[in-house]
Amino acid sequence: MAELPEIELLRQKLRRNILHKRVGVMQMQNAKGEALPDGAGIKDAALKGRAITDLHRYGQYLFLELDRKDILALQLGGELSGELERGPVHGEGGEEPRAALEIQINGQQRLRFQGTQLGNRLRMLDENSDVDFLTKLGPDPLMVHGEGLGILREALSRRRSALRNILLDDTFAPGIGGIWADEILFQARLRPDRTATSLSEEERERFLEQIPKVLDRAVRCQAKTNLLPKTFLTRHREDGHCPSCGGALETLSVGGKNAMLCPACQS
Repeated sequence: MAELPEIELLRQKLRRNILHKRVGVMQMQNAKGEALPDGAGIKDAALKGRAITDLHRYGQYLFLELDRKDILALQLGGELSGELERGPVHGEGGEEPRAALEIQINGQQRLRFQGTQLGNRLRMLDENSDVDFLTKLGPDPLMVHGEGLGILREALSRRRSALRNILLDDTFAPGIGGIWADEILFQARLRPDRTATSLSEEERERFLEQIPKVLDRAVRCQAKTNLLPKTFLTRHREDGHCPSCGGALETLSVGGKNAMLCPACQS
């Protein structure tokens, strides 16, 4: 499952490996491994032969600039993840069938995405495109250090729902998934079902400060569980014991989704 740290790591990898290279064929297949012509609604002519002149990320979106003109936008996150692999785009009869989108890069690499609703996660943007979907996103949580926290502070002041639901809301801070939301709340020592209106001023600041702090640490640890600090909840999701008090971790339904917490350390 791709969350913000994993998407940022993919962006870094792509900038090192595909910048200034040219796009080749694009192929989409369904879960049965059947090729879907124009499955993403983008013609080959709109991509093939064009150079990737820049690459950016905002929240869970990756933006590939083509020939310093159009932009290919890819929405990752949730069940949709991406990876850069060696070799040309796969033909039929290769590996185990899975819904996938592959974009050839320079004929030697392929940008491969796997997940559901792939066709809805990909769009071409030009100067006339409707980009309202971007204006609805909150500030990128990996870019809100220092004064940038003021934007999140103001947004939090308008919220009344549970803290975990707020973290999962892209209009507050896009790209945070369940695993890192649980970690942020654990490090802030706050229960996931606490509401924004119930927080003291000190608790609000603790909550806000942990958002970029946890995500940045996850990126620096390559989002690998065994490289995270031993004080991180994420390292103990499988053994089920709190890294602070040693007590049993519990799951709690918040907004219809399961959150993990330590009932003794989070209040």
